[in-house]
Amino acid sequence: MKVLLTGSQDQSVLAGLRERQVHAMPIDIADIEKATGSGPDAIVIDIRQLPRLPLEIAAIRRRFPSTGIVILARTVESADLLAAMRMGANEWVAEPLVQDELEAAIRRVAREPDARVIGKMFAIVGAKGGVGSTTVAVNLATSMTLVSKEPALLIDLHHAYGDAAVFLGVDPRFTVVDALQNIDRLDETYLRGLISPTPSGADLLASSHRLAGAVFEVRRLRKLLDVATSMYRFVVLDCPRAESSVLEAIDTASQIVVVANQELTTLRSATRIVSNFRQRCGADRVKIAMTRFDPKADLDQADIEKVLGGAVHYRFPNDYQTSVGAITRGEPLIVSNHSRLASSMVDFARQLGGFQAAKKDAPKTGLFGRFGGRK
Repeated sequence: MKVLLTGSQDQSVLAGLRERQVHAMPIDIADIEKATGSGPDAIVIDIRQLPRLPLEIAAIRRRFPSTGIVILARTVESADLLAAMRMGANEWVAEPLVQDELEAAIRRVAREPDARVIGKMFAIVGAKGGVGSTTVAVNLATSMTLVSKEPALLIDLHHAYGDAAVFLGVDPRFTVVDALQNIDRLDETYLRGLISPTPSGADLLASSHRLAGAVFEVRRLRKLLDVATSMYRFVVLDCPRAESSVLEAIDTASQIVVVANQELTTLRSATRIVSNFRQRCGADRVKIAMTRFDPKADLDQADIEKVLGGAVHYRFPNDYQTSVGAITRGEPLIVSNHSRLASSMVDFARQLGGFQAAKKDAPKTGLFGRFGGRK
């Protein structure tokens, strides 16, 4: 059970909880409101040294609707107690402080461990360099964020110099290497400190600016992905195609999407990658996406499916200028673009995430109208 303590952050309270096998961490109340992911099992707000009841309680409740909130106070003031309950607090514990009573209150309101939903993980693997797999991954994570109304996490698993941060217009301070180098202390709180929010709404764990291949071992990668899927409903992985440890670690993904185009050399590489994943993960979890698809090309969809030995599940129309323009602006192309390519990316996210398809005849007024439709 993971508990955050905010307010006075009394060290005796921290120590008492940890003695009872409660994983308690101190944190500033403003940082809880800004936190990403699904949140802790419970939050203890110690108001004994605060001048007033924190108004942030309501924002915390909106941010983490399933997390239990316990107020630790000097006395039982009926007006404050009522106000706290109206803001979303679940329990009120007053002095004299008895650790057993505080622990009991926490356990009454904490989210049950088996109620925590493990998030879906989607691995995007390019069959060859330049096919647009990072573009697909970035726009998938952004689309998932906007469709689900909660941040999706994009992890750039390239050993170094991955492009996801550039595509999202951010310069992260921490990277995936920081997570892997500290894997034995990695938990939700630690990982949350490494993740960068982006202007598009998706969260990012970026690729490093330095080579650190030694930490990219399967055990470390799987631990990172386990923690990430315990925090986020949707996790998108931008994967290198030639790193065996990464490709082995992602075999637990909900779906593995191999991105290719209509070039013969790319299809040859895609055939090998798709075959390997089908043998390891089963054909039902391996999907094929075609970028810059041209229905008039010499290799049509039937030819491609014959070469790859399976269906082409997703097709993205050819719109190279739109893609390049989005990269130059440092934003996913779906954010400010109304092209067929942008719409196809949203449909792709809806299908992968299991969302109801948008109504084709619904009026489309701006970005959120395009994503949510009208009722």
